[in-house]
Amino acid sequence: MSTQWMIKTHGDPLGTVRGFVKTVWQAFDFERMLVPMNGHIDDTGPRLIDDPEELTSLNPFAPLMPINAAKLILDLVEGDSPKVGAMLRPCEMRTLIEMTKQNGFDTENLLTLGVDCLGTLPMDEYQWRAERKGSPKGLTQEALQFSRQGGIVRYRYRSACQVCISPEATAADINIGILGLPVRQHALITISDDTVAEKLKLSEHAETEIDAELLEGHRRVASRLVQRSENTRERIANGLAELLPENVEALIDQLESCGDCSTCLNVCPLCDIHYPRRDEDGQYQKSDIMRWMISCSGCGICEQSCPQHLPLTIIFNHIQTQLAEEFQYQAGRSLDELLPL
Repeated sequence: MSTQWMIKTHGDPLGTVRGFVKTVWQAFDFERMLVPMNGHIDDTGPRLIDDPEELTSLNPFAPLMPINAAKLILDLVEGDSPKVGAMLRPCEMRTLIEMTKQNGFDTENLLTLGVDCLGTLPMDEYQWRAERKGSPKGLTQEALQFSRQGGIVRYRYRSACQVCISPEATAADINIGILGLPVRQHALITISDDTVAEKLKLSEHAETEIDAELLEGHRRVASRLVQRSENTRERIANGLAELLPENVEALIDQLESCGDCSTCLNVCPLCDIHYPRRDEDGQYQKSDIMRWMISCSGCGICEQSCPQHLPLTIIFNHIQTQLAEEFQYQAGRSLDELLPL
């Protein structure tokens, strides 16, 4: 059963989150932790750290996502691993859930932290805007400034973020909510397991009385973002109707037309677990492509890596929607939901 607290941020939401994550590290005695760092162009993406003092560079709010961090988790938990932590965006957490169901690897010694996602920019857009701001720090501040409204300049986000219908952190062991909240005063902490909450002793330094108005604001903004993304997804899909494959077989034909390029598969964490095989004729096996598609988290790393700049987010989502309806399955919703393929 999940429990919720509000923590005061005292005008410094990023500093508060850094301090909170350090508290989590110390409470669970992590040996290592995978975390998103400052967002500098020369130091982008998640980093595996072994010293909690390095959390002074933690930054889960930088609007940049160069890789899906779930791709690094398998190596982190293989073998007789010590207690480790990982901080993930919602789409990365959904990917991890699907990877776990497909592979069955042991996550007993892994504690996950999630944070609401305000959206991310393409790399070139991020760099350009960071230069205009004077540093990447300005982009983080801008993102947090507009967290109560659900973010800013959504039309400039990566395509995957524009159509994401799951921006809330809900599936991690510990979830940090900022959408719709006055983050200079409060952030929302949701913990999925009472034993985790007890070990953190969060009730000793957090507000146990949840402000119903703040909670409603969080829910309302998250819902509005979902509706906006659904409208954007429909609009883009209508505009790209001629490019959308009719079914899985047609998608396979599209993949085959790319020749030897397998970039979208190579960057996808799901394909690290089950790389789609080819049959005797050299075509991708339908069952493998179906498994890939139905587990897709919509992170969009495939699209931003595609050398042909194909709208893969919408293409893949079109097929996944068909499979989701057929099998009544939602990717990354729960570890308890059996994979249908």
